Amino acid sequence: MATLEHRIENFLRAPLGAAFFVLAARNNLTADQLADAATTCTLASTALRELDPWSGGSRPAAVRADAIEAARPLRSLLAAVLADERNAWWDAPLQRDAQLLLTGREDRQPDPAKVPVPTGPISSWETYAQKPLHALITSTELAVPADEPIRSSAHAELACGSSDWNAAYPVDQQRLRVAERARIAEVHSAADWHALSTRYGDPATHHGSDTNLRELAEIENGLAPTWSALAADYDGVHLSFAGLLSALYVPVSSPQIGTTTLWAWDWECTHWIRSVFTTTTLPQLTEPPQAANYWQPLG
Repeated sequence: MATLEHRIENFLRAPLGAAFFVLAARNNLTADQLADAATTCTLASTALRELDPWSGGSRPAAVRADAIEAARPLRSLLAAVLADERNAWWDAPLQRDAQLLLTGREDRQPDPAKVPVPTGPISSWETYAQKPLHALITSTELAVPADEPIRSSAHAELACGSSDWNAAYPVDQQRLRVAERARIAEVHSAADWHALSTRYGDPATHHGSDTNLRELAEIENGLAPTWSALAADYDGVHLSFAGLLSALYVPVSSPQIGTTTLWAWDWECTHWIRSVFTTTTLPQLTEPPQAANYWQPLG
C-alpha cells in the first residue's frame, strides 16, 4: 500500500485528481462532505467534463496544467480526504456482489450471459478508445441511502458527464453478482495501465498515437492491451475510483513500449470480456438522475 504522502503526490500530478479537489474547494466542500460517495462521483464527472479534450475548448493541455497548478495549495484537503477511512472504497478491488449494469434503449452492450470473448489483433478503434469493442461495462453500486439518485459512478455520468454515452431512456438497470472464479485486472494508477499495456500490448499492431490526440490535445495515448491476449488471463479490467482520479491524462514511459496515457475511460467501471456473473433486474430509470451542480470554470 502506498504511503499517504505518495498518494497525495499522485493526485497532485494527475489532472483529473487535481481538478476534482479544485472544484471541491471552489464549492466550499469540506473533507467530511467529500466522504459522501454520491458527492464524490458527481464531482468527478463534473471535473472530467471540464477536462474533456473534445469539449470545444482550444487549450485542453493548458486546462490540465492550470488544474494541477491550482491544486497545489490544497494539500491539507487532499490529506484529510485520502486519510479518511470512509473513502477506503476509492482504491478497493472490485466489489463482486455490487456491480450495476445500465443499458439505454439504443446502447449496444452485449447480453450479460453472452459477452463475446475478444479474438484476433487489436483494432485501430480499440487502440484509440483503449477499450474492447464488444465489452459489457458495469460500475460499482455505492453505499448510499435508498432515495439517493446517484447510485454509482455511471449514474453520475448520466447526470452530469460529457462522455459519448448518450443514453436513450428508459434505461434498464441490473445488478450483477460476479463469480468468485472471475479474474479481475485492477487499475489503481497510471503505472497499472502502463503495466497492462506492456504485458498485453502488441507493438507490431501499433502505428503511433492518434494524430488528433497528439496534435490537438497533446496526449500520447500509446499502446493499449490486445484484448484477446488479456482474455487468456483475465475476465475483466476494473478501473477503481482512485484509479480514475489519479491515472487519467497521466503519461507513463518505459523503454519497452514508450509512452502510454490512459484518457478514454470516463468513470469508475469494469470492462468485461467474458460472462462470469448472474443478474438481478432492478427498476428502470425513466429519466436522467438528478445531481448537485458543482461546475466551476477551471481556467
